[in-house]
Amino acid sequence: MKRRIIEIDHDKCNGCGACAAACHEGAIAMVDGKAKLMRDDYCDGLGDCLHACPTGAISFVEREAAAYDEAAVLANKQKNEKNAAGGMRIHGGCPGTRMKNRYGTQSRQALRLLLPRCRAAFPSGRCRSSSFP
Repeated sequence: MKRRIIEIDHDKCNGCGACAAACHEGAIAMVDGKAKLMRDDYCDGLGDCLHACPTGAISFVEREAAAYDEAAVLANKQKNEKNAAGGMRIHGGCPGTRMKNRYGTQSRQALRLLLPRCRAAFPSGRCRSSSFP
């Protein structure tokens, strides 16, 4: 099917990732430090990414491409939300990050409780994640 879809000029792309963040469908990802259109069927052709690109590396073209698949986009979003909501747990990191990951929206309160403990354990200001369970 011939339709309007984005095209990324890899020579102009500076790898900032603004387009990937602006793409609500998840069609753009960063690969080897450059933006790449990962799936034609995720691109709705509306161009939210166009204005986000500071270098003008993204433009519209008319070409043969798979039709936009809203069901696939929604399934991908649900999978990503599940992973972000705890489907994948990241171990390690600094104690503050652990508290944020563990308590979510209560992170400020948790960090307030953690700060005195951290200062007592590390008066020099050095932080070691192995010191906290």
